[in-house]
Amino acid sequence: MKKTSTAGLALAASSLALAQSSVTVYGTVDLYMAQAKSGNASSVRLEDGGQTASRIGFRGAEDLGGGLGVHFTLEGGFAPDTGAGTLPGPAISFSRQSFVGLSAPWGQIDAGRMYTPMFYALFKADPYGINSVFSPINLVAATDAQPGLTPFAARASNMVRYRTPASSDFFADIAYAPGESSAPSHQSGNFYGGSVGWASKPYYIAYAFQRARSGSAAAPVASPATTTYQSLSGAYELPAIGLQLYANYVRNTSSLPGVGAAKLASLGTTYNVTPSSNLMFEAMQRKVAGTDRSQLAWTLGYDYYLSKRTVLYARWLRLLNRHGASASLATIAVAPNSGNGVRVLAAGIRHNF
Repeated sequence: MKKTSTAGLALAASSLALAQSSVTVYGTVDLYMAQAKSGNASSVRLEDGGQTASRIGFRGAEDLGGGLGVHFTLEGGFAPDTGAGTLPGPAISFSRQSFVGLSAPWGQIDAGRMYTPMFYALFKADPYGINSVFSPINLVAATDAQPGLTPFAARASNMVRYRTPASSDFFADIAYAPGESSAPSHQSGNFYGGSVGWASKPYYIAYAFQRARSGSAAAPVASPATTTYQSLSGAYELPAIGLQLYANYVRNTSSLPGVGAAKLASLGTTYNVTPSSNLMFEAMQRKVAGTDRSQLAWTLGYDYYLSKRTVLYARWLRLLNRHGASASLATIAVAPNSGNGVRVLAAGIRHNF
């Protein structure tokens, strides 16, 4: 009798635990066929990430009661055309995101590898989402004419982060990631950033920044250089006519002598042609102080939704490199100091699960 009662209590406790927690497997499979050209080099290719990057992930949460909860995310990237992992590959690893956190009425705290606050600020003001290889906003990662500049960080490892509650129109996002270097400088590889803004339809506006020190725990430097990015992003929705407008201004600076500041500006729009199709356009310009080298990129896109999870899409991207510049977009190689541009025509499919 006692054994039966003990077993019953254990079963009840197990059922309660299962009712309070959950784990979800999710992901995206995205492939496109493209004709690409840069200078005299042209190719036909099957690639990943035309609408958004392919991935597989595990997301879990547990309700602890009283408004308190625990959550985690483990997410890895892969290339469906080869089956190999990405970031960096070829093995599949949870290098896209891997973090655990605590949520409460006052917000949430996460720790691990995550997207940076500035990435999210730009993402919400980009008709393509900066996760697409065809987004002109990916020019923010260009370092052409800025030798020694630390590239823009879409993600950071070893990050501790606080975010205000998602239910609030006002938001703040603060993050710090130590470089874990012990010598010769404790600041090697350090990263910190944040964003503040207001998101209440039809308006969205955000200011964001991130600052990174050169070097790392594996390759520390005695006097780390500092790279700073700042952005101002906005979006406005006109639901009566199915139109969304987007704008971004980004500026980066380096503490290295002789490295000029870069200024980038973008304008974009999405028009809902039908309830199941969208037409998008976005352009971004990049200029660096002290040099004539610059870029202008634009993308025209069309999405047709077969369902909530499956979309067919088409993209036409152009990148102009001026005065010997050699930035790249859409994974297309550009010869150094050639001034060659990039042209890509693509059609693809994306499925979420």
